[in-house]
Amino acid sequence: MSTSSATTGAPAAGTTIRQVVLGTDGDVRLERAEPPGAPGPEEVLLAPVRLGICGSDVHVLDKAHPFIAPPVVTGHECAARVVAVGPAVGNCAPGDLVVVNPLVTCGDCERCRGGRANQCDAAKVLGFAVPGAARERFLVEQRYCHRVPAGLTAGAAVLAEPLAVGWHAVRRGPDRLGRVLILGGGPVGLAVLDAAVARGADHITVVEPVASKRALAAALGAHRVLDPQDGDGPAPADTVFDCVAAPATLRTAATAAVPGGTLVVVGVPSGDRSLPLARLQRWEIDVRGTGLYLGADIDAVLARLAADDSISRALVTAEFPVARAAEAFTATRDPEQVKVTLAWPDPAEPPSAEPAAG
Repeated sequence: MSTSSATTGAPAAGTTIRQVVLGTDGDVRLERAEPPGAPGPEEVLLAPVRLGICGSDVHVLDKAHPFIAPPVVTGHECAARVVAVGPAVGNCAPGDLVVVNPLVTCGDCERCRGGRANQCDAAKVLGFAVPGAARERFLVEQRYCHRVPAGLTAGAAVLAEPLAVGWHAVRRGPDRLGRVLILGGGPVGLAVLDAAVARGADHITVVEPVASKRALAAALGAHRVLDPQDGDGPAPADTVFDCVAAPATLRTAATAAVPGGTLVVVGVPSGDRSLPLARLQRWEIDVRGTGLYLGADIDAVLARLAADDSISRALVTAEFPVARAAEAFTATRDPEQVKVTLAWPDPAEPPSAEPAAG
């Protein structure tokens, strides 16, 4: 790892690479672009192998994201193959499979130096403020590469980023979770569920309107699943995770939290929201935000997946080759889908036809 080297699959001189672009006209298209150059001293040249599509990507496509507008090269959930490394890179080598931390930070501010890089004022996320990982070849600094444990596939490892959101959110809760309520059973809610199970929550209730996702939540360890349209609402909980952040779910969350309880806002609101402050103040209910994750969260999730990757098989409900990226984004809009992924050719494997949709 002391010198830059490459694996089979590096673009030939003068060739172009493919990238997935979310266009201003609401379409998803493959475009050709110039390949990146050789990695710098602490840079890693990567080839994506699996990319996950998340709701935030769809919001950008629909021009509904509060901060980012198309056109943009998408992709922030990524498992990639190392193609080449710079001479000062020491945490990975050509041929390694890595997960990319897409949170690009300054690394030098008080928050970064204090272990709170997700609070960096200068933070940008791949696929949003900067071009994403949906490029046939791209460069990142070595500090954003997390080596995938031996035996863990790219199809499972690609879930490390979304699962890290849930892992970090649960770490933002109290040391003893007690009775847990999770509002929303989509990918983020299920990630929170998995982390709460790992943390040994006493009892977990998930509220989700889609029946298939309620069944999945039960299979993944929820003790009780509810349709928000049924009954009188969830029982009181010590720790509430709102993975939707809609006006109705925030009201439910604030009402369900017991005196002295904790409400963690995980979902990204589309605008300002109100909370019943009189109740929160009187009963000393803590309200905490959670944003993204830290590198330690990604490593923890990778270790968990290496021990048992069954959650990846449960959450990935469809896979498309990159040539059918537009279809993949359409599939993501189906409420029955949980996680849709894009498959890219792996330079570590013999060339073959790209995989069909799953």
